[in-house]
Amino acid sequence: MKTTKNALLLALALALVATASPAAAQADFSKFVAIGASVDAGFLDNCWVRYGQVDSWNAILARQAGAPAFEQPLLDTPGTGCMYLISLAPQFGTRPAQVKPLNLTLPRPYDNLSIPGYTLQAALTKKGPSSASDVAGLVLRTLNATQVEQAASLKPTFVSIGLFGNEILGPATSGTAVDGVTVMPAAMYAASYQAVVDTLKAAQGGTGKGVAQLIPDITTIPFTSTIPPFITSGGQVVMGPNGQPLTFLSSRGGDATGGGAGVAPIPATSLVNITASAFLATGYGIPCAVLDAGGAPANDPRRTNCNKPLPDNANAQLGLPGVVLYPEEVALLKARGAEFNEQIRAIATAAGYKVFDTTAFFTDLRTHGREYAGITVNAAFLSGGLISYDGVHPTSLGYAVWADEMVRFINANYGTTIPRPDLSAYLFSGSSAQGGYPVNFGAALTTEDAIAWGAAIYTPEVMRTLADTFPVSARTAAAAPETEEAPVPAEPRGRSARIDD
Repeated sequence: MKTTKNALLLALALALVATASPAAAQADFSKFVAIGASVDAGFLDNCWVRYGQVDSWNAILARQAGAPAFEQPLLDTPGTGCMYLISLAPQFGTRPAQVKPLNLTLPRPYDNLSIPGYTLQAALTKKGPSSASDVAGLVLRTLNATQVEQAASLKPTFVSIGLFGNEILGPATSGTAVDGVTVMPAAMYAASYQAVVDTLKAAQGGTGKGVAQLIPDITTIPFTSTIPPFITSGGQVVMGPNGQPLTFLSSRGGDATGGGAGVAPIPATSLVNITASAFLATGYGIPCAVLDAGGAPANDPRRTNCNKPLPDNANAQLGLPGVVLYPEEVALLKARGAEFNEQIRAIATAAGYKVFDTTAFFTDLRTHGREYAGITVNAAFLSGGLISYDGVHPTSLGYAVWADEMVRFINANYGTTIPRPDLSAYLFSGSSAQGGYPVNFGAALTTEDAIAWGAAIYTPEVMRTLADTFPVSARTAAAAPETEEAPVPAEPRGRSARIDD
């Protein structure tokens, strides 16, 4: 009887091992390959440069998992032109772009093939740069293969299918969301995502091994949610004669030349992009009556442009985005993002990939943040520590927190014991080496603070770079009358001694 009992226990133990082994074996990082767009490439401060790349969440995960030779298309400083803080005035600068590839001659595809500005369609069709300034050429080079084809050729044992969300981020950053024009139909997105997954799954022997990521809610990132639609003065919302808060003025349907429909207050549930700060600082979008009531002096520079509208839509000729998302545009972006996520979850899960809920992760960072050794960080613009100057991409600390979350997700889903990254270097030094990171105010910014800081950051040069990074087939309105002055964002402040250079 005792022998029979021991045999049964041994059989049960072997059955448990057999059940657990396949899951553990699937997490093989001997050839870890990542595809995606800017956040998967370590983009930060509206820039692509080595100190961001080495601390991309993919690179940190590769180090923690012991992935050998995780090669990236590293760009030596100064990179593609990074924002940096000069003083707390606020004063920002942008380093001159100088692209200096460090390993361009690697005789095989990179392991991190993520490309800033990429969409699913680009990942499936582009085999090289579309112009001399297209950063895709730094990754794809002359291998005559797409991002997905190059990833598949490496026969990855573990894949990261990153955030392919530029299909809605582009319309959001341009302030121009039109279904079927600037916002991709859900069915088209699903077909493209299916093609990506099918190619990678086939390269992995018919079963997907790795993680696929959902898309965060684009309407809640700092870029779109920092500046409220209400006009404030001295930290207080300005109320109108009807007792309702006054909102900024915009040209509904108009572009950055003021062309389009007439000037009117925007609806209270609109979103105002952080790029609006450069216009607001010089008076656009503000009724002159508000300046009068607030006692603004006659020489207040905002008087030159008060009563002029904020641009609603992007203007390709000027290279400037629109800065207002109306309620129906917000609803479209939220609904389409949710549809995309449903498709990602269904397609990736059916192929065998584990789906990481990036939406819930970023929502939690925004709502609750994280506390490490008494230091609290969150996803608030500038003050939170996790989002870089551009209001879209994480800081090196933000990427490290993301990698930490991903390590825990993989361990929980694959039965691995990958060590969590040490966040102390990122908390106290900004990155694993020396890199860019935003000032931490330790408190939420007022609307006036956000406008002042945003205006210093979003110079015309930066906004043009932003438009290039997140291209969108925006509507182009008729040219404005010659007598009307085109809005020009505030120029950079005068420079003083650098404190973060």
